[in-house]
Amino acid sequence: MQKFTTGVRAALSLLTLLTLGQAANAQQFDSGRAEPPEFVGKEWLNTPENKPITLESRKGKVTIVEFWTFGCINCQRNLPAYARWQKSFQKKGVEIIGIHTPETEEEKDIENVKKFLKKQKITYPILFDGKSENWKAWQQQWWPTVWLVDKKGIVRYRWQGELAWKGADGERTMARKIQELLDERVEPERKAIK
Repeated sequence: MQKFTTGVRAALSLLTLLTLGQAANAQQFDSGRAEPPEFVGKEWLNTPENKPITLESRKGKVTIVEFWTFGCINCQRNLPAYARWQKSFQKKGVEIIGIHTPETEEEKDIENVKKFLKKQKITYPILFDGKSENWKAWQQQWWPTVWLVDKKGIVRYRWQGELAWKGADGERTMARKIQELLDERVEPERKAIK
């Protein structure tokens, strides 16, 4: 049996995604069962002293987690939307965290990722997922995918694919979801009296 190249696998994956009609959609998750896995890895970019960020440390704030790779044109097409979200929501405590999971040899070189970030003026935190550990833990299938994590640390929404694929209004749809999560009132957890 002939071995598929990474590019062919990616093309087939995209074709499957399009066939299923899931290239542009916001999916809501049952908030009781969608606690995301903690980030894995030490190669952080765009953080103070390149120190790691944890989802645990983000509790009480809304977090946008986006899986991407710099050579993916679909990922590149989402970048302007992320920049607008950063501008709109950063002062409200929302953080975009990019998880760069490489596909090609060029993307596996962290120096190339740094050059791309500088060229594109991407300033939000990026976790370099060179061994695909986060990709696997989050059960990722497609680049790009955007996840919204609420103030309690629960995944509430996911968008797979380009935000504007075939006229989809993903940027605005997800921005509304971000605002909804910001507007939610979170009651402090009460400790049981022993």
